[in-house]
Amino acid sequence: MVQLKIAFLDEEEVYLEQLNGYLVRKNETFFKVWTFSETEAFLKEAAEKTVFDAVVMTAPFWEKVGGYTAGAKKILLCEGAREKAFADCPYVAKYQSAEKLFGQISAMLWQEEAKEEVLPERAAEMIGIYSPVHHENQMLFSITMAQILGESQNVLYVSLIEHSGFYRLMHLDAAEDIGDFIYGMMQKEHDFAAGLHRVRQTWKNFDFIPPAVNPEHLSEISKPLFEQLLMMLKNRSGYDTVIVDFGTVFLGFAEILPVFGSFYCLGKEGTVNRYRTDEFFEYLGRESGHVAAHINRLLLPEQMMVSKDANPIEGSLYGGMGDYIRRCLYGGVQIE
Repeated sequence: MVQLKIAFLDEEEVYLEQLNGYLVRKNETFFKVWTFSETEAFLKEAAEKTVFDAVVMTAPFWEKVGGYTAGAKKILLCEGAREKAFADCPYVAKYQSAEKLFGQISAMLWQEEAKEEVLPERAAEMIGIYSPVHHENQMLFSITMAQILGESQNVLYVSLIEHSGFYRLMHLDAAEDIGDFIYGMMQKEHDFAAGLHRVRQTWKNFDFIPPAVNPEHLSEISKPLFEQLLMMLKNRSGYDTVIVDFGTVFLGFAEILPVFGSFYCLGKEGTVNRYRTDEFFEYLGRESGHVAAHINRLLLPEQMMVSKDANPIEGSLYGGMGDYIRRCLYGGVQIE
């Protein structure tokens, strides 16, 4: 999971306590925060070689600790009108909601590095998953993969499946979902990093964008917007790996597949299911022949299905599904 290390320097201790309280209430793990109301305490932490991504400070601290920020981005915590001496420095308003404050800081950090159109050193490994037979365990497959990869990587899970059952399976709720996120991307002044920070949530060792509650929102995504979403997830999300669950084939589907380093097609036993999978590959062959050759065609055995009495997620991770995925990821399983 991506984690930004931020130091806050402010003489107002009540304000610092409120920031920490916000992180505790939200169970926030995206940021790791240090707070300092005295210069000496910060300098002691800096002397212990703590590396911060950003140091956010009020004006009185700016000159005192400027030489001890060890490459961190310096951000002014602005309490009102900026003085002329700080006219050119990056800043955030002190008196605003904590959610907006942290969103702006994360956006500044990523924008600082996002000066070129493509950032190979920051690009995520994209993994796509789709089932032309609409396999009932597609989402379990994807979430189990996210958990396994999340043991050693920063992983983001994105579901584009209508009525996926995600919220009931995970026993979660969300104030905003991917529909809200995509709607924001349609706006001219949209900030991708800030929007991602606002909507994404964490479950155990991976992050996720909450799936669409209203499936109609997914139908509103145009081909250019799909391309933009995937490229931004790849080049601007900051994750090591992004797993995308697809529910349907849409306009330009075959054309966007090359963005994925790995793509898994989940099949199922049965004559008609095999016919449906074959037709999917025939479609890919017509639209973009070279893409079909790189799709991993997986036939999930019935014996790996989770018992009705077991917790589906734990049963997948520690049972046959988890074992099978580990072989897929590290052994290159391919079943025709």
